[in-house]
Amino acid sequence: MIAQPQAEIPTVRVDEIPTSPSASKARVVALAVFLLAGLAAAVFFWLPSAFTRFLESHAEIAILFQGSHVSSSLMLVFQLCGLLAVLCALAGGAAMVRNRLTYQALRVPIFAVYALVTAYLWLTWQACGSVHDRGLAIHGAKLDKVTMLYLWWSLAWPALAIALYAAWTHVMLRSRSVYAAFTQEHGAPMGGDHVLEDLRTHGRDPRHRRSVYLSVFTHLFFLCVIPYLLSLGGCVEAYKVPQGSGNPVVAMVKMVKPKKKKKQTLSLRPNSAILFEIPDLDDTKVDQQMEEQTQATYQASNAKAGKMGKGGGTKGGWPEGMDDYKIRFIRLEHSGGGWDDGMDETGADLNFLRAFAEATGFKKIASKGESHSIALLKKYPKDGFPPFVFLTGNADMGNVSEADRKILRDYCLNGGMLIADAGSARFHQSFMHFMRQVFPDKPMVDIADDEMIYQLPYSFPDGAPAFWHHGGRRPLGVKHEGRWVAFYHPGDMNDAWKSQGYTDVTPEMREAAMNLGINLVYYAFTQWNDAVSKAKK
Repeated sequence: MIAQPQAEIPTVRVDEIPTSPSASKARVVALAVFLLAGLAAAVFFWLPSAFTRFLESHAEIAILFQGSHVSSSLMLVFQLCGLLAVLCALAGGAAMVRNRLTYQALRVPIFAVYALVTAYLWLTWQACGSVHDRGLAIHGAKLDKVTMLYLWWSLAWPALAIALYAAWTHVMLRSRSVYAAFTQEHGAPMGGDHVLEDLRTHGRDPRHRRSVYLSVFTHLFFLCVIPYLLSLGGCVEAYKVPQGSGNPVVAMVKMVKPKKKKKQTLSLRPNSAILFEIPDLDDTKVDQQMEEQTQATYQASNAKAGKMGKGGGTKGGWPEGMDDYKIRFIRLEHSGGGWDDGMDETGADLNFLRAFAEATGFKKIASKGESHSIALLKKYPKDGFPPFVFLTGNADMGNVSEADRKILRDYCLNGGMLIADAGSARFHQSFMHFMRQVFPDKPMVDIADDEMIYQLPYSFPDGAPAFWHHGGRRPLGVKHEGRWVAFYHPGDMNDAWKSQGYTDVTPEMREAAMNLGINLVYYAFTQWNDAVSKAKK
């Protein structure tokens, strides 16, 4: 077999490329002004705002940055970014005057961009290294070297994109057509011409060059695109409520108040100059009455409540539900501690699902609790969003981005319900501040004892039991158009759902907590049904 000679790939020499600088002067100058104006906007607006959004979603790093030398150095870099933006704008305006001086001036802001980007990348690398060295956890997980690299990349890619933009502008300015437009000199090809021609013809070995391009593209895809797709959290499974028609049966909950032992008191002479015991300022009659209610033991009767739903039928269920339903318990994640308290061996989520199935007759429940970020709430379909989501914690919630706050607000106003409780007094303060940000126009108000949320399927004549009083003794809520869109229990209802051995609650109080949760879920399912029905009209 005779081998066919391989055709020689024609190449074009750079110095043979014709140029007509006189015809392209206006376009070249306009291009230089446009590129420098875009560079000024990117440096001044994009880089600082991207870094600010990063800190809002990573509360742990934001705390680390406060008062550190890295933070002060980055603030200096951002201030220099403002000066650099002005410099870029002035250089772009100077490009309207075509002479050798302005041509040299156009290169100054580009080199300044290189310097600032280098400083920014080095400082962010130092910050990520500090997080790794201190063993801090990001969203509940400690960093290893790989995750630290991904963390740094999320900070670095805006700066690298700006540096790439500046490099392309640099290449354009170093072409002989641009040089001739400013200096009126038509010399040999410059560095920019060689780069552009090399990109156009793929060099002396186009096949090798294409393989290099493919390799670079593949690496960038796995380093940039895949992490971005993972950060979106993927798809969500539509929530399926039991279909049918029901009419809940009220099961009364009785209260048995234990007899309070009379405290022994010590009487002193009225004229005594010595005060042996400082009185408790909180030991008032009102506080004593609330304490007596707190110590009450709740007993729930075993009355049937298995036909829960809406529509007046006997099967149970909701008209807008699905036959292949599954009752799920979804928690919202946040950067503070304790958001997953009850998802481990303590079994709070699963215990509640089992109690719900036993009390209502809806046996198709999830095998375990689940969780996801607030951002994923916007991915649910309009007829398959979760009727309720649960939120708890035992520390500060951390910084929740404005975008996530808006997503949670839209979820609640469009038919969903937030059920939250406090695992500590610290979380209570953080959550109340968080709710003021989510609903600035809707205050948290006391939920009256005669609200429907306390009536079906179990009755709580005196409202919800108080439990541990981490944030008070009365549940609070947010109401919108006559519907409770948020229910907040300040006494750690979640802790009462845990398995025996992981909580010190009595069996009667545990049952009351389960029944209260069932009431909340029934209320959320009913409101979900109304919202879906309204959306279909």
